[in-house]
Amino acid sequence: MSGTRLTALAAIPCLLAATAVVTAGPAAAAAGCRVAYTVTNTWQGGFGASVAVTNLGDPITGWTLGWSFPSGQTVTQLWNGVVSQSGAAVSVRDAGYNAGIASNASVSIGFNGALTGANTAPSAFTLNGVACTGAVGTPPPTSDSCPAAPVDPAATAAARRLLCYLYSQYGNHILSGQQESTWVDGPDYELNYIRNATGKYPAVRGLDMGDSPTFGARALAWWNAGGIPMVGYHMGAPNQSQDGYAGSQLTANINAALTEGSPDNATFKRRMDAVAAQLAQVQAGGGAVLWRPFHEAGGTWFWWSKEGGSQYVRLWRYMFDYLTRVKGLHNLVWLHPYNGEPQAAFWPGKAYVDIGGADTYAGDHGPLTALFNRTKAVVGSTVPIALHENGRIPDPAQLESTATRWVLFNTWHSTFVSDTAVNPVSTFQAVYASPYVVTRDEVPNLR
Repeated sequence: MSGTRLTALAAIPCLLAATAVVTAGPAAAAAGCRVAYTVTNTWQGGFGASVAVTNLGDPITGWTLGWSFPSGQTVTQLWNGVVSQSGAAVSVRDAGYNAGIASNASVSIGFNGALTGANTAPSAFTLNGVACTGAVGTPPPTSDSCPAAPVDPAATAAARRLLCYLYSQYGNHILSGQQESTWVDGPDYELNYIRNATGKYPAVRGLDMGDSPTFGARALAWWNAGGIPMVGYHMGAPNQSQDGYAGSQLTANINAALTEGSPDNATFKRRMDAVAAQLAQVQAGGGAVLWRPFHEAGGTWFWWSKEGGSQYVRLWRYMFDYLTRVKGLHNLVWLHPYNGEPQAAFWPGKAYVDIGGADTYAGDHGPLTALFNRTKAVVGSTVPIALHENGRIPDPAQLESTATRWVLFNTWHSTFVSDTAVNPVSTFQAVYASPYVVTRDEVPNLR
């Protein structure tokens, strides 16, 4: 619909199921909510809108409302709240005087916006990280039901559910995963190849900011379809202009990158801002992400590991603080991704890592038990460990028989899927039919 011709829109209720797995802190997510979004006026290049949110659950004492604009709209002025916008993702927190919402009570905000084309209304909203459904969900159980405490104390309900689910599968099943390429035959090439071969989709979809800087909408769509998005970033060296895979192999000056006010620091922050905008789209839509930055830690081919473990740890902790505290991203489950030779010097510490991981490209379909055990020796016996990249898919029967407890695998893209000398079609069929392997249709509702 054209924003210049539309004068009003009927209220749009958003219906997405949501229940929490663990309690989320003082400003806990509402157990149920309903949102009515109404365009109240339009003019050339702009529009006005109101948003009314009704709390259908227990009283809350502080709120943040999130949504994503589907047509590139931006908020230019807002009242009755404090707004921030990163790309399409909008976050509005209470204005203090309206922080409390009693059960079955409502609060309203209004804003003016700018547009350059269509004025399509947002289709999904979240209140304190929980999707608004128009219905009341089951009251959240206590944190005793899950042994995992997220490293981000302000983690959203969706991130907590995801983390608890990974803990529940660790040692019992392995989640199937597949990295997308985006350039072979569109971003769904690998996913469709597997679907056509097996009748199923992988539980985990791997995405990369360096390959596709507009991944946010796909990640949220995968989450809403019942899957788990896992995002990495082949970030270019901060002292170089080139981003992406080629830039990630250049040499950086990490001291300069972490020096506030330096040109390298400005570039580093600009690139973090860009990926944060995509991750924020998922957060605004009520989704969570497995976030695996600075992957293959300890290798000498990416700039973030070239200066040794202590510098790598500084980078990891700096990014953790920037994305959580500065950018307000609380929908991330932090996956620390080693290479094939895990080194304790590159471990940021349990206070900064939710999930461990390692990768290798083996010449057979063995369980990679030795690599798993070396990783566990660093991260500890209770932290789930992901095979965050692989070439040949490990044989599920061998994983079970050897008690090699990878919580997920993530097959690399393009020829690692299509080359039948690497992964024959019969291998995909056997793996995706295994009762030990979780496919997307078997992931419980984490939304």
